[in-house]
Amino acid sequence: MKIVFLNRLEQGSGYPAGREGQVFIGEEQGNWTAGWQETAENGDAERTIWYEGTSWEELLSSFRHGVAGRMKEGYRPMLDGMLEDTPFWERKPQLQTLLQCYADGQPASDEVIESLRVWRRTKAAEEKRPAYMIATNRELHGLAVFLPHNQAEMQQVPGFGKLKAERYGVELVAMLAKTERSHSFPLDWVSGAVSADQYAAWMFSQREDRYGKSLSLIQEKRKLLAGIREGSSLTELAQQMQCARRELIARIEQLDEEGYDVLPLIDQELAAVPEQEKEVALGAMDELGDRFLKPLQQRVYGGQTGTEYAETERQYEKLRMLRITFRRSRKIAI
Repeated sequence: MKIVFLNRLEQGSGYPAGREGQVFIGEEQGNWTAGWQETAENGDAERTIWYEGTSWEELLSSFRHGVAGRMKEGYRPMLDGMLEDTPFWERKPQLQTLLQCYADGQPASDEVIESLRVWRRTKAAEEKRPAYMIATNRELHGLAVFLPHNQAEMQQVPGFGKLKAERYGVELVAMLAKTERSHSFPLDWVSGAVSADQYAAWMFSQREDRYGKSLSLIQEKRKLLAGIREGSSLTELAQQMQCARRELIARIEQLDEEGYDVLPLIDQELAAVPEQEKEVALGAMDELGDRFLKPLQQRVYGGQTGTEYAETERQYEKLRMLRITFRRSRKIAI
């Protein structure tokens, strides 16, 4: 294997002295390898392989995920800039980022958290919106940690800008003001409450999570494409990917937009659909456009959703697959 990249990392203060290792990327006949190598106490080299294969995209995600994990553990690189263009050590952390770091590391009252969750469920039902669009779990935790007692204070909590504070501030303040707090506002004191090591460990933990999610998506995409090439049906793919058919079709639509060939699967699934039904659906797309599915469902199926939820889902499923063929045919025509 030919090494094309190598960087040494050493653990900083507060960790066992003398520990160091190397991250590497190697290549041999088009196959890429990325990993970590560390010298054990007995002098032997212990190597951990993060990735082996031909996908450069997956290689980079695996490499960055692994590097972030090592840097979270206190390892510091001889040559920085592996995770972003500007080295981490040359950046001055923004107050909002420090506030999030501080809040994530602080405990919050279970009673306050539960009351906030009840409020969020109620508000989501009232507005007919997903709960996370009202406030994420992290945002609720931030409220429970900082306990703002007025709307101006609330705007200092990460995730609660002016609009959200004005929209929900009265209700939330009425709940949070009942709880005593030991800290003061404004929250600029947080800058001195978060050490450089705490901030670095938190930041690299965030990046490890982010790169881990990116890597999972890449691996799932590779698995899905392999299933399509092997001729698996939509039902088989849903079982293999362990996801709902609706979610699976959304992924297939994304693959099509990225230029991957998904037509073998689409043609296979649509083979049982009557030609007249296909013609009506494609004609409706040509007339009404293909962006919104509800008008198409009303035109093709008369707006009848049936008495069973499964039948409605099947109608939309067919329309989404037909939309892929419709869009592909228009690209070919152009």
